[in-house]
Amino acid sequence: MFAFKRLQSKIFVCFIAVVLIPLLCLGVSSYFIATGFLREQLVQHQTQTIGLVADNIRSILDDAEDLTAYIANNETIQSLLSRPTPDSPTDAQKIMFNYLSNLKNAKTFISFLVIFGENGFVFGDYADHYRETIPYEELKNTPTYIATASRDGEAHWESSSSALFIYGRNYRENMIGRRIVSLYDRDRKLGMLFLGLKRESMETIIGNIKIGKSTNIFLFDDNYQLVAGKRQEKELEKAIEQDLALKERMLNATEPAVLNVNGKDYLFSAAPIEPYQWNVVSLLPHDEVKKQHQIVLNITLALSLSLLVLVAIISALLSRGITRPVKELLRSMNNFKKGDFNQKVEVKTQDEIGKLSQKYNEMVYELNELIRKVYISQTHQKMIELKTLQAQIEPHFLYNTLDFIFLNSKIHGDHETAEVVQSLSQLFRISLNQGKDYYRLENEIRQIKAYIRIQHARFPHRFRAEYDIDPEIESYYTMKMILQPIVENAIIHAFEQKKTPGLLRITGKKLDGRIRLTVEDDGCGMPEEQIHALLNGSADGNGGYGIRNVNERLTMLFGPEYALKMESAVGGGTRVSIHLPLIESEEQWRLLYESHGDR
Repeated sequence: MFAFKRLQSKIFVCFIAVVLIPLLCLGVSSYFIATGFLREQLVQHQTQTIGLVADNIRSILDDAEDLTAYIANNETIQSLLSRPTPDSPTDAQKIMFNYLSNLKNAKTFISFLVIFGENGFVFGDYADHYRETIPYEELKNTPTYIATASRDGEAHWESSSSALFIYGRNYRENMIGRRIVSLYDRDRKLGMLFLGLKRESMETIIGNIKIGKSTNIFLFDDNYQLVAGKRQEKELEKAIEQDLALKERMLNATEPAVLNVNGKDYLFSAAPIEPYQWNVVSLLPHDEVKKQHQIVLNITLALSLSLLVLVAIISALLSRGITRPVKELLRSMNNFKKGDFNQKVEVKTQDEIGKLSQKYNEMVYELNELIRKVYISQTHQKMIELKTLQAQIEPHFLYNTLDFIFLNSKIHGDHETAEVVQSLSQLFRISLNQGKDYYRLENEIRQIKAYIRIQHARFPHRFRAEYDIDPEIESYYTMKMILQPIVENAIIHAFEQKKTPGLLRITGKKLDGRIRLTVEDDGCGMPEEQIHALLNGSADGNGGYGIRNVNERLTMLFGPEYALKMESAVGGGTRVSIHLPLIESEEQWRLLYESHGDR
């Protein structure tokens, strides 16, 4: 006996075992009963269907025999054939000829009608195209004539009509022939009558029949010749035509059976067409029967499994009914432990577990209120720090004083000083930006260019500047003065020890849905410890504080993924990369700012 650690598992397994045994017995017995009934119904349907086909074919054959008997015994035809020589036809005979000519329109299975008279009269009418018959005297030497004449006025069937025509073409038709004998003197032979039957008409009857998707239906005449068929497998048709013993076994069968042809089993059934000794044969691949059995098996299995699943579900629901509230409470506690503070357990009962859940909900609510208050307090503190940091780097100078210095320098011919003062004025105007803490990137580029001109005037031989700015990025918005502290650090420290002018390169491009600004220099470089000190503000001097200022503003407003990236090696220069989001409008900037960088 298995030892179960949980009552829920024990109830579940026992309940499944009680249901599974009778369910298996019911499924197996249902399968065998259903497949036996299905096979019986299929055989019955197959037999009835080919019986209907045989009746339809018999109707055509009967119709053909009746028509030939009517024509052969017609007094008008007999009168015409009784004359010594075929004279001009009478009105009655003309009417008869018109009747015979229109007969193929009324009876669509007729392909031709030919009458030979012993007096030399010949009549021919064809459904599709004209054919030239052989002379009557030559016909008398053929087996077709001899066999038809031997019946002495009775119908004689032939599998082919090629003996009747000059060109021995194998027309797809069967032929019925009769000897025309005088109504008044049975010993007097008046001529021969032949009528052709289109095999297409019989194939149409067979083709409209559907027993199964792959059913093969064949029509054989009394000479075991294949007349028509619905052929789904050409190899099967070829094997039947070449194997006479197989034909005899099929056509002499008295009841449905399983027949093996070319190593493949078929459900076989035959229906004779009496009195013509023709046969309709149906061959349904046994694989199709097996497929239907497989469908029954699948349905049985599906129903059994569905019932088993239903029982399992009911068992699980019953066994979990008691422990579910405790599990839900434990799951909620685990989620709360992982950081999901929006937890609330539904109280469904008024027992001890329900009261415990209610107290837990109250505790979670009080904790969430406390977290919310702390978050709001910290957010306000961060925004105050952001405004303070921004205000620390916004210069405030009097424009009039700068304009005076600029004009005075121009008047006294000191153009270099005038240019520096003009750049300084431009720098202040862009930095102040009417009190706004953001502007377009084009202003940031203009501001840093003005700053570099001022520094270049100060250190004319220390460095040279290059710019590679994509004009496409200049229309996007960003915070003020993000490049100036980085450029200042490069000018002051990177080139200080170089004996030749250094290179300061500033690039700006749009890459992977962001804007990337890069400040590169070929100066003295720095070790990893100094990079860490600059980014965290522990380095000495204004440069370290300015870079930390920029880094804090970027991460505070846009998120930690937008922090500065610094790459440097001692003696190998420095590269500082700034990534900015694509902000296309002031409204988008305002929404970002109000959400405190939560994009």
